[in-house]
Amino acid sequence: MDLKEIVIRKDGKWYFGGAEMFRRNILNILAANIHKEEDGSYCIKLGDDINPITVEDVPFLATGYIEGEDGTIKLRFHDLQELILDHELKLFLKGDVPYISYKWENDTRLSRGVYWKLSDFFEFRGDDIFIVPPDIE
Repeated sequence: MDLKEIVIRKDGKWYFGGAEMFRRNILNILAANIHKEEDGSYCIKLGDDINPITVEDVPFLATGYIEGEDGTIKLRFHDLQELILDHELKLFLKGDVPYISYKWENDTRLSRGVYWKLSDFFEFRGDDIFIVPPDIE
């Protein structure tokens, strides 16, 4: 499989050869192996194979918000990766589009629904906005 044809569009959807990739288990494997190069470009490294990919905005999109019975909060990404909110995160706004940092600075866009769910945990510090989940130590 020539991964050079993979594009992650601004809406967070993945495409291969112009067709949308909809099998989330495959997206999960590919997304877990994304690496950022020194020049800011992205590639997928699987074994000895290194294949550049096109990322129109950012490589990750948080589309789900999950509250556990124990009070934990997780964000689920379009590619099925999850981020447990056990620490504060700085929120970045590019225009009116919200981003957080997952693996690299500002690499994850928040869907509108996730953004509004997280707004309960916003803490304003001057011009900066932080997401401070409850019960962090």
